Amino acid sequence: MTEKKNEAKSYLGFPKPLLGQESLRLEFIANKEGFIALNKPSGVAVRQHPWNATNVHLDGCLNVQLKEAKPEFVSTGAELFGSIYPLDPEISGIALFGKDKTSIAHLRNAFGSSFIKFEFLFVAFSSEALGSSFVNDTALLAHRTKSKMIPSSAKGKRSKTAFRRLSGEETGWGLWEANTQLFRPHQVRLHASLSGLKLMGETLYEGVPAPTYASIGKRKKAQDLNTEIFKGLALHLEKASFSIENDPKETISAEMPRGLKTALNYLNLV
Repeated sequence: MTEKKNEAKSYLGFPKPLLGQESLRLEFIANKEGFIALNKPSGVAVRQHPWNATNVHLDGCLNVQLKEAKPEFVSTGAELFGSIYPLDPEISGIALFGKDKTSIAHLRNAFGSSFIKFEFLFVAFSSEALGSSFVNDTALLAHRTKSKMIPSSAKGKRSKTAFRRLSGEETGWGLWEANTQLFRPHQVRLHASLSGLKLMGETLYEGVPAPTYASIGKRKKAQDLNTEIFKGLALHLEKASFSIENDPKETISAEMPRGLKTALNYLNLV
């Protein structure tokens, strides 16, 4: 996991109703030549997509703020923002944006050519011993009528996710890492489910709810005992590493959300 650094954090602000009914400040984790990166919270869409429940997304909101000449956005040196890959709204972590048409096209091509390596962290429950590491390369296809992916050896697109258990026992709750160099929408979530890992907070691919405070023996007020220890999907994009020909190598890291860190402590996974 990314180590906590003793340095001041920077943020980009989005007043309501740009990203919803509440104002949001997203951690600004990289500003390099050609791109910026934000630590996106769960529940925020990166780009417009038919599966998203809302048309509100970071691509649009970043450009609204830039067009209105908000100082912190202008200071990035961007001419135009465009997302490089489609990160599921439910997933927290690194959201990457090019800063002009040339850099957007260059980085999107790098993504499509598998030159960016992604490292995810997630919490999952397993009722059977799966080993400490394994690979799932099930080809995936978008469902014809539902907002989800399905396995398909005949028509699916190639997909590959490498899984590694970081902590926890062979059965029960565990902290896992997932690595891929070309991920599809919902890929890590579905590959985990197909492998026997039930993601905490997953509602689409046979996951499991987070345990309640009472179920893990945590002392709370009576009205909070049956409250789940974590809300949302416990899946976080922690690192993105670039290895693009003729470009300097880059690794971007995004700190895990505080609520997920707390859940790991409750489950004795750190």
